[in-house]
This record gives sequence, structure tokens and C-alpha cells, in this order.
Amino acid sequence: MDHDDVDTSHPWLVIPYFNGDEGRASQRPLTKIMPPVTSWLCPSIHVQGVDYSTPPGTYLPDEALQISVDVDNRGVPNALVTVRVYWSDPATGFASPQLILSATRPVPGRAVTGPTHFPPMIWTPEQASIPAHFCLLVHASSTPPEPDPGPSAPSPMSDRHWAQYNLQSAMLSAAGQQAFVFWAGNPALEQGAYLVEARPLGEEALRKLARVVRADPVLARPRQLTLHRAIAPAANGREAREASVVLELERGQRQALVLSAQDLHLAPQQFTAVEVLQTRIGQEREGEPTGSLGVVLYGHAETACRKRRR
Repeated sequence: MDHDDVDTSHPWLVIPYFNGDEGRASQRPLTKIMPPVTSWLCPSIHVQGVDYSTPPGTYLPDEALQISVDVDNRGVPNALVTVRVYWSDPATGFASPQLILSATRPVPGRAVTGPTHFPPMIWTPEQASIPAHFCLLVHASSTPPEPDPGPSAPSPMSDRHWAQYNLQSAMLSAAGQQAFVFWAGNPALEQGAYLVEARPLGEEALRKLARVVRADPVLARPRQLTLHRAIAPAANGREAREASVVLELERGQRQALVLSAQDLHLAPQQFTAVEVLQTRIGQEREGEPTGSLGVVLYGHAETACRKRRR
């Protein structure tokens, strides 16, 4: 059988990122897909209760979120599928996600009606223990297990069993600046080197995102972004003026990074967005993507005057 064929003699689960997504070898990692897909905002993860127009957070503290997931089974046998939902600090590599929800239901094989929609699950982020920004990760598994159940470590960029909802938001200062802290992490079983890069979101992706955040898109420029380690940034020299960082991380280790924006002068109803991508470098795993993160930056508005977008 060709490596890219779907083995229909067993369950073949996928959390779809786009129409026609079957999780084939030619469709993972997601960086292979043209035109590009938004890897940090899987459309099969539905969240009711987030509000990206109310920085500095993406949810209302101590109020419930409804989370539902779509899962497809491209194999012929029906499968009993369990989805597990985790939360994590905003990150591009997930070393220690925390399980918050799970649900199990039958998923038919090759259903003509498309993926199976899991009913909403309720999660209430507690302000005392959950930060203002967080990422959701979803994993799908079946009973009995697939011959290839995928990795146990979160792999939303490269494995069909994993997906992420990893969009953050912040408001620019009156001077057009903002600094956003996130984590790079090593989910692998061994030490590894990683490249973390920040880049402005492209025009087409910005237009699509405008429908989610309900604001007018503005394209940022690469020179308006920098990336550096959160520890002693002044000592990083040339690195502090660039939008990429190389990290050596032990198994399970994570490193706080700071994404900085400057000279971004936007009106209150405007936004721009940044994509951060983490990839493996060195040896045989060169260029393997680990994870990605989206950051929405809104134009400055006085808090008392700021209106919620609907």
C-alpha cells in the first residue's frame, strides 16, 4: 500500500483542519498545505465564550466556556472515539498540558455526512489558577486502538490525532508597542534544538481572521517585530533585534520568550496579527514543526471608551 493511502481496514481518525483533510502523509505536517492553513486555529475546535475584543484576556474569568470538537473516521469500521481537551500556557511547544475535559461517542467510518460533532463540553477557567491567556489542545483516540494511534505528546502540527486552538490577543499601547510572553517547549523524548520565528500574518489570513475578531485588518511589517528570551533580554545583544531565536532544550524543558511589537500605530477598530512557529533543527529531524501560535494586536483605545465588538 502506498504510504499516503488511508488504511480503511481499521479506524483512521483525524481532527480536520480543512475540507478534504484525511490526515494523509502528504497533508502532515500542516506546513505542507497550499494554500496555507491556519495551524494555530483549528476549525474543528469550537469555543463559545471567548472574546478577543476584551484584552488583556481571551475569556471572562470564572464564566463557563462551551467547547466542542469535530472528529472524522476515514476508515471503514465504526469506532468508539474519545476526545480529550487540555489547556496550556500560550506556547509553541507543549511540555506539560493539563487535562480538563473528555468525552466518548461512536464515530461512523467514512460517513457521507462528514465529521462527527461532539456535543459541547463545559469548562470554567478559574481566575485564581488559569492565566488570562491560554491554549486549548485536543487529542482523539479510539477503542480498540488504531494500529498507528499517533504520539502521546501534543503534536498539533504533524499528527492527525492532535489539534490546537491557540489564538491570543493584546492591546497596543498609545505608543504602538506591546510585549507578549509565551513559552517554547520540548515535547520530545530527547534533548533537541529548536528555531522559533515570529512573522506578520499574511493578507489573506488576516482577512479570514477579521471575521473572528470583528475588526479591520492591517498588515504589519517584519521590522516591527522582535523575539527574545524573557531572562535578561538586555544581554541577548543582536538576538534582541531579530524576530527569531534558537533554543537548546532538554526533554520536557520550556523557555519563556517575549514577542515585542513596536511602531504599530492602529486605530481602535483595527488589528494586526502575528504568527509564531517553532521547528526542530539539526540531525534527521531538521525542519519538523512542533507548534504554532497566533497573536492578535488591537489598536490602542482608552479602557473607559472601548466598546465590545459583536
